[in-house]
Amino acid sequence: MNVEKILSEKGKLIDKEIESVFPKSIPNLHDAVYYHLGTGGKRIRPVLAIAACEALGGNTKKIIPFAAACEILHQWLILHDDIMDSDRIRRDKPAVWVKYGLSHGINIGDYMSEKVYELILRSKNCGVNNEIVFRLLDAMIKTVSNTAEGQAMDINLRRNDNPSEKDYMGMVVGKTGHYLTIPMVGGAIIAGANENVIKKIIEFGSYVGPAFQIADDILDLTIGKGRGEIGRDIKEGKRSIMVVHCLSKCNRNDRNKLLAILNK
Repeated sequence: MNVEKILSEKGKLIDKEIESVFPKSIPNLHDAVYYHLGTGGKRIRPVLAIAACEALGGNTKKIIPFAAACEILHQWLILHDDIMDSDRIRRDKPAVWVKYGLSHGINIGDYMSEKVYELILRSKNCGVNNEIVFRLLDAMIKTVSNTAEGQAMDINLRRNDNPSEKDYMGMVVGKTGHYLTIPMVGGAIIAGANENVIKKIIEFGSYVGPAFQIADDILDLTIGKGRGEIGRDIKEGKRSIMVVHCLSKCNRNDRNKLLAILNK
């Protein structure tokens, strides 16, 4: 299996759907959306939606609007995440809020957030009935709420001088797990999977989300992840799993030194 080839081929299936909800008319809005979308990304989430739907016997045509919604969800969240973390570089290019200004950056993210729900409603045009559309909307609303709660936990954790592994896992499941899982949940709903299958997918997400985030944290401390520098999480004072583990092994002097650096 060539994962990169699958991501490339299936990722392209959503392009027209995205273009249908983003006209190209208002300066510092539509051009900014396309700039952000064009900075890169592997389209992992929409491909997960398509793959889950197909694996469970669903119709690929019916999942495309929801798959596109999952991509816009991701892009909107990282746009606002750059603002919250004061990250000036995204995928080796100026972040949207840097290129277009902070006020535009906030507005662009807000605009993109509503397109998530517009895309889900467009599922009706592909033969998805109203009951399924309502279930998709309900799942997406819960995901966005859980992700915002996880983000708040992440910000709060940066001022916690006694972080535990339990604190970290609770935060990362909320921040990353839910919105990495929602594409597969949506694919299962559209394919007509039973509730037991959906529960298993959500359980899977509670493991794969943290695994994804831990790998991301390691990248930041080693080779970097396209944010202009290595170790950006240190500047932000983040309590990554490496920090939590290190604090548990440090003597008092080293512990105080590490916390002093992170709390600057």
